[in-house]
Amino acid sequence: MIIDFTIKNYRSFKEASSLSLIAEALKDEGVAISQTEFGDNVLPVVGIFGQNAGGKSNIIKALAYMQGSMLNSNYINAPINKHPLLQPFLLSQETQKKPIHFEISMWDAEFLTQYNYGFEVGKVGVVSEWLELVDRPLKNRRSRLIFERKANKFEFDTTVKGDLQPLQKRVLNTALAVNVFANLADPISHRFLELISVQNIKVVDGTDTNQLMGYALDRCYNDIKLKAQVINFIKNADIDINEVDVDRSAFNASDLPAGIPDELKALITNSRQPKYNYRITTKHSMYDEAGNKLDTNYDFNFGEQESLGTQKILALATILIDALNNGEVVAFDELGSSLHPFLTKKIVELFQNPKSNKKGAQLIFTSHETFLLNKNSLNNKFDLRRDQIWFADKGANEASTLRSLSEYKTKKEYELSKRYLEGRFGAVPVLKFNEG
Repeated sequence: MIIDFTIKNYRSFKEASSLSLIAEALKDEGVAISQTEFGDNVLPVVGIFGQNAGGKSNIIKALAYMQGSMLNSNYINAPINKHPLLQPFLLSQETQKKPIHFEISMWDAEFLTQYNYGFEVGKVGVVSEWLELVDRPLKNRRSRLIFERKANKFEFDTTVKGDLQPLQKRVLNTALAVNVFANLADPISHRFLELISVQNIKVVDGTDTNQLMGYALDRCYNDIKLKAQVINFIKNADIDINEVDVDRSAFNASDLPAGIPDELKALITNSRQPKYNYRITTKHSMYDEAGNKLDTNYDFNFGEQESLGTQKILALATILIDALNNGEVVAFDELGSSLHPFLTKKIVELFQNPKSNKKGAQLIFTSHETFLLNKNSLNNKFDLRRDQIWFADKGANEASTLRSLSEYKTKKEYELSKRYLEGRFGAVPVLKFNEG
C-alpha cells in the first residue's frame, strides 16, 4: 500500500512535488480507508486532474520509472541512468545538470512495517540512495536507516552491517543497491521489492488497449472465478453480452503476417517468454420477430464485431477486479478514456466501497473526466473527498505543480466540476484562439 510518493526535477516537475495518500481528518462517508498499525489512515483512491501538458501523466511515468529501475537486474546492458523515461526538467540551466529525485513510502500490512525509500540519479549513474524501515508498531517502535549510499560509499545500520557490507562491492553506479541486495538474499530488500513488484503495483496506460488486453486475456483464461466476475461486471455495465469464451493455442511463426523481416521474426519466435494466440467469442441473445428474447445465442468475434469501447471495458474490468481481489495498487493514466462517465464513476466507487474493496486495494489515476468531481453524482455513493482530488498545473516557467483540493477553502456543497472548469483551482488551459 502506497503512503506517499515524491519527485523532484523530473520531466515537467522542477521543484519537489508529493502525492500523499494519507487521509485528512474529514468525514469519511463510509469510504474504504485503511489504517496502519501506526495509526495512519490511508486513502483507497486519489485522482489527478488538469490540463493537457500540465504534468498529470508525468506522475504515473515517474512511478513506472522508479518501479522499473528498482526491479531492473540487467543494469549492465540497460543502465537505469539511460532509461527513456528518465529526464530532468530541461527548461532551466540549473536543473539540467542536477540529479533527479524519487522517493516512496509503503506500508506492509503482512509484517506491520513501513518502508521509506528513495534515490537520486544523474547522467553518470546513482548519486544517492537510502532505505529506512520502521517496525515494531505495537511497542518499542523503532526506525532504522538500513543503508544510506552516496555514490559508491555506504553506511549501514548495525543490525544489517555484517550481512550487507560485504555485498556493497557488487553494486555498480548504474544499478540500485536495493535490487542488488535483494538478489543476493537480503531479506529486507527482497521484501521491499515484493511490495514494489509488478504483481503488486500495476502501472497502466489507459489509452493502450493492446497492452491492457494481453494481460486481461491471460488472466481470464487462467482464472475462472475472475472471468466470471468480469462477465458480471460487463452485464452490470449495460452491455448485452451473456458470456465470454476465451480459447488459447500455442503461437507459431506461421501466424505472423507476411512481409515481416526475418530478423524481427526471429526475435519474436526466439523469445523465452511463452506466446499464445487467443480467440475470444462473445455470446448475444437472439430475438424473434416480435422482439421477444429467445433461448439461443449468437456468437460474435470479439476483436471484429465488438466495439473498441466494449473491448476496453473487458480489459479494464479484468485489471481492476484482479486488483480488488488481491489488494493491489493500480496507477492508471487517463482513466475514463473511451468510457461513459457513469462507468468511470462506478470504477472509482468499487475502490471507495469497503464492501467491494476488502483488502486495501488502491487506485491512483489521472483523468479529464470532471463528472468525477461532482458531489451526489450517482446516488450520493462514495464521491471523491477533498483530500482525494489533486490538480496538476503549469506555472509561468512551464514547471508543473501538484496541489490537493484540501489546500483550497471550499464548502462541501460547492459544484466542484463547475468551479474547476471556471478556473477556480487552476489546472485548466487558457485558450487563445482567434475567432474569425
